[in-house]
Amino acid sequence: MRARLRGGLLLAATLSGGVVTAGDAASSVSVDALLRDHEQLAGWLRDHSRDVMAAAARLGQARADVARSRLLPNPSLDTSLSDLAIGETNPPGLGFGDTAILGITVSQTLEIGKRGPRVRAARLRLEAGAESYRDAWSDAIGRARLALGRVVHLRSRQAALEENLADARRVLDLQRSRLDHGDISGTDYDRLFVDGRVLEAEVAQNGAEYRGAVAACAAALFAACDAEGADLGALDSATELPSIDPAWEEALALRPDLRELEFEERSAREDAVLAARAAIPDPSLSVGYVRDKLTISGDQPRTLVFGVSVPLPIFARGQYDAERARLRADELRQTAAAALARARADVAALLERRTTLARTLADLRDQALPRSKSVLDSTLAAVTQGELSTTDLLLARRTHTELVLKVMDMQFAAFSAGNDLRQSLGLDAGLIRRNEGKPWTRR
Repeated sequence: MRARLRGGLLLAATLSGGVVTAGDAASSVSVDALLRDHEQLAGWLRDHSRDVMAAAARLGQARADVARSRLLPNPSLDTSLSDLAIGETNPPGLGFGDTAILGITVSQTLEIGKRGPRVRAARLRLEAGAESYRDAWSDAIGRARLALGRVVHLRSRQAALEENLADARRVLDLQRSRLDHGDISGTDYDRLFVDGRVLEAEVAQNGAEYRGAVAACAAALFAACDAEGADLGALDSATELPSIDPAWEEALALRPDLRELEFEERSAREDAVLAARAAIPDPSLSVGYVRDKLTISGDQPRTLVFGVSVPLPIFARGQYDAERARLRADELRQTAAAALARARADVAALLERRTTLARTLADLRDQALPRSKSVLDSTLAAVTQGELSTTDLLLARRTHTELVLKVMDMQFAAFSAGNDLRQSLGLDAGLIRRNEGKPWTRR
């Protein structure tokens, strides 16, 4: 327990010196660099993500709760002024200074059996808070990586579409000359013209999506995203996974969201113990000083008073609070079991999807794409020489374009599956855990 507590405190202490305000943020970040370097991405988000900073603040609250749980109950100070005569006195003629009795009492409640479970519950909530912080940080990494990957994907699509559109315009200009010389029909030329307009619409649509992706990336990274120099190769390196052991299910137990539920359950059970011990009365010890002016009656002028007050837990003994805490612990245990079952299913599905995408993508890259490019080049040469019609060119070009975009989309799908797999296996949380207490690289 102490070792884990020190880990949570160390994590929180690491945060306190690393928060950077929005005014200190850089004007832009390199999409390519952050995609290829997991530690750099994690360090950037720690210093700039508002979600991560909010989680750090919640962790700080849990640390304050631990310190508060150790505090003793405050003592109480009571004062009293009595024996103030109204009207006639006995004997007659006595004044305020002759009859007043001043009392001062200090009381202290002694807790029995309460401090231990209260402190343990607070420490477990601190552990849960540390895992919640790691979970929020890991989630921010996953969302930011996905936003960065989408920028690269749409940028690559845009470049491919614009290149295809430029080729289409060059072919259209060439066929215009042939149309003027009567080498092709107006119908063939119109087909090329319409196809060019379709390509222009696709370029415009993808461009709008790309600009939206850049805006979403800026929101996720809290800085402008500079995609200069980024290519699809960054997607492959961004989701490279270590060799996954067949017993990967055991690694799921280290996922921060599952560990958070575990610590919350144990904390709730300590709360149940604390509530049940409300049946043990906490005595209150008191000591008082009395200054008595009524010495004429034989009273002592100065005396000490000692007392013990013990509440009687007859009706409210914490029985319902204890039952509620036990049911809360059972709820958390069932929630954790359901989350673990879903995590297992997600990992199995993602592994299958990623394997299938990788196999299909490799086949398209190695086999289909080179042949499609060869067919397009030969068809273009044949159309230029008048051996084939423009219909054949349109078909070949459309097929090649769709294949190129399909490969890009599948590459992004594989990247997304890899990103989700890193989250499901808790790899980003593991990266955070391994670097706790170390200075994160800032570039």
